[in-house]
Amino acid sequence: MRRYLLDASAVLAFMSNETGAEKVRAVLLEGQAGVTAINISEVAAKLIARGLSSVEAEFQCRSMGLDILETDEGIAFAAAALVPFTQPLGLSLGDRVCLATAARDAIELALADESIALQSAQLKWLESMTENARQRAANPDATGIDALRLESELARETQILAAARRTRESLTSSLNLRLGRPLESPWPTLDLGNASYSVPLANSEIARISHANPKVRSLREMASAASAETRIADRERLPQLSVGVDVDTYSGSDFRSASLGLKMSLPYVNRSSYSAKIAASQLREKAALQDIETTRLEVASGVLAAVAESKNAAAQARAYSGEVYQRALSASQAVEGSWISSKSSVADLLDAQRQLFSIRLEQRRFVAMQRVALEELNQLVPKLN
Repeated sequence: MRRYLLDASAVLAFMSNETGAEKVRAVLLEGQAGVTAINISEVAAKLIARGLSSVEAEFQCRSMGLDILETDEGIAFAAAALVPFTQPLGLSLGDRVCLATAARDAIELALADESIALQSAQLKWLESMTENARQRAANPDATGIDALRLESELARETQILAAARRTRESLTSSLNLRLGRPLESPWPTLDLGNASYSVPLANSEIARISHANPKVRSLREMASAASAETRIADRERLPQLSVGVDVDTYSGSDFRSASLGLKMSLPYVNRSSYSAKIAASQLREKAALQDIETTRLEVASGVLAAVAESKNAAAQARAYSGEVYQRALSASQAVEGSWISSKSSVADLLDAQRQLFSIRLEQRRFVAMQRVALEELNQLVPKLN
């Protein structure tokens, strides 16, 4: 059964019995709804702002029976990378998390669409072969065994196609919920396209980590702030001299006055305090720099894994769309011709066609795997436009 991920607005709509509450209630009745920890935090904050205590807000959130899901690092960083594009729209962090997870589900939906297309083509082929078997069974010297076998296979494949279409409906409903759209909003048929054989180079992607990865950028800003604090504290411990001059002139008389002010600070008496402040700033800067390097290495490891996964998936997709597919296609066509001339059994016919179908589906799965790997890579080192 497909799980649904609700955003903060959907949960609040249900609690307040606002527009969309009935649709959320239907999802809750299925018992398969979840919410990210970030989203449920937003809900609790809204309830507290409305006058509830923190205990009451937590109780009301938990009473809905939602699975509270942790947000993994990849999704968290992808959500952070969406800030420049979604902030003008007023989207919260929870909304951005939903958008980031929706990108992965869109790939799954595209794979479902391609599976349905392949299954539909398989069904048409079976219908053609079943009709051929029925015509052959009309011959007094023939039996109807092949026709019965193909009719059984046709019924089975019809059920598989129906199940695939129901799965697609569940996927579209989940995406609609995640994006704040009405559950019944239609989605066009999605296409995975061909595998991208020009996989990004790991070295070039790793080189972009320092300015593209949201967490590393945040740590760099922290290090820069700590460095600025160090410089400020260092200046504050030095003696400072300020001079002020005030001149008063009265027109029409000979009286004029001028005052000179001199201010001097001697922080030597508080040298230990300033030194401690400088040391603390330096420690923060050093810790931030160490965190930057540790995080950079972790992200670089993830980049290497994503690039390797993308390369492997692309190679497999290429193989399954090339020599492997051509051989399976030739074998299937040969067995089909042999069956029509009564030289092969219907079992051989179905086995050859299943093999061809499996290869086609595997090729699309490998394309989807590469899309997911590239999406993970983009989460680690987002493209900065």
